[in-house]
Formats: sequence, C-alpha cells, structure tokens
Amino acid sequence: MLGYCAALALTAGFVNAVALLILAVPVGNLTGVTTQLGMDAADPWRYESHVLAAILAGFLLGAAVAGALLASTAPRGARHATVLVIEAVLLLLATVGVEGGAVKAQMVGLGIEDTAVQALFAAAALGLQNGLTSSFRGMAVRTTHFTGTVTDLGLMLGRRRRHGIDNWKVAILTVTLLLFLAGGVAGIMVGARLGGYALLVPASICVALAAANVLHSRERRNQRELATAEAMHA
Repeated sequence: MLGYCAALALTAGFVNAVALLILAVPVGNLTGVTTQLGMDAADPWRYESHVLAAILAGFLLGAAVAGALLASTAPRGARHATVLVIEAVLLLLATVGVEGGAVKAQMVGLGIEDTAVQALFAAAALGLQNGLTSSFRGMAVRTTHFTGTVTDLGLMLGRRRRHGIDNWKVAILTVTLLLFLAGGVAGIMVGARLGGYALLVPASICVALAAANVLHSRERRNQRELATAEAMHA
C-alpha cells in the first residue's frame, strides 16, 4: 500500500505541475478552483470561468466514475486496474488536446475552446485517482491534494502523548506528501522540455500500476486455489 500510494501521489503531483505550466491553473486542488470561481463572479474579466468550471465538473465526474466502478462485484485487482487504465486514457486525451494540432483545429471549428477540454480531461483523471485511493479499506488516502493529509498528520502528532501514534499511518501520509512534492518537481522539469507530451509519463505509470494490480490479483487467486486444493487433499 505504501508503494502504491507513493506512485499515485507522484503521478498526481506531476499532472498538477504540468497543468499549472500549460493551463496556468491546478487540476487537483478544488479549494483554489472554487475560490477562483467565486472571485470570477465579482470580477469576470480577471479569471476564466469556463476552465475553472470544467475542472470542477471533470473532477466530480472522475470521482463518480471511480465510485461506480469500485462498487462492482468484480475482483479488487480488476476494479483498480480498470480505474487506472481509464485514468491513463484521460491523460492521453489531455495530451492530444494540448499538443494535437489537428484535434485543436477541429475543436476550434466547433467553437470549443481546447483549454477547457484539456482541463476537463486532466481533472477527471485526478478525480478518478482520488476516488480510488479514498476507497482503500481501513484508511482513506488522498493523493491529489493535501489539506486533509497535513491535518491528519497534525492531529496524530498532537494526540500522540495521550493516544499513542500509528507509525504505519504516519509513514503512508508522509510518503504521499513527499512524493507529491517530488512529482511536482519532476512535472515542471519534464513539462518545460516536452510541453503537454509530459503527461505521457504519468499515463505510463498508471498503465504499469494497472498491470501490477492484475498480476497481484491473479497471484493471490492462485494462492487461494492452491491452499483450497491442499486442504481438500489433507
């Protein structure tokens, strides 16, 4: 779980950094986006409401899709893999929207602003991811924003004398925070060189994690079948 959360936090930090570089707005921090929407109501010339609304809608849609997929009766590994593959596809679509000249031209012809579409896809990808990690059994982990994470860490530290401290939870929260920061560093460095194509990096990470989920789930199933067969022969 520690490695899983670390890889996803790295992915989210990377995506958010590239979004800030390309779109000038974050796609994983809805507190800031919602605040900007409110400010836009007071000063419509200052912000771009359609992009901010696209981020809010995309994140909500991604989380809803994750909730629907994770509620199915399919094996856990298959459910997680499906969410991660869809996240990778959304990041690929965001990449095409950023860099694909033909796609851009077609959207402009239809009167659709490409920036809002890119923001929608990127935010939906992070909404899916946050829905996935928030559904972990025993401990919900947010990997796309860290207000709650820092709050939880502070509460744990403040309560440690009276209630003790769960080192495992502290390790997970700390590692996700640090890897998100590392993802931001990597995202800005790679994004400065590759532009929107930098989103191919987190998309690849999602595909790799999906494959690992499927393999791990298959291995656990084989172990259970083997244990059952041995019990029957005993």
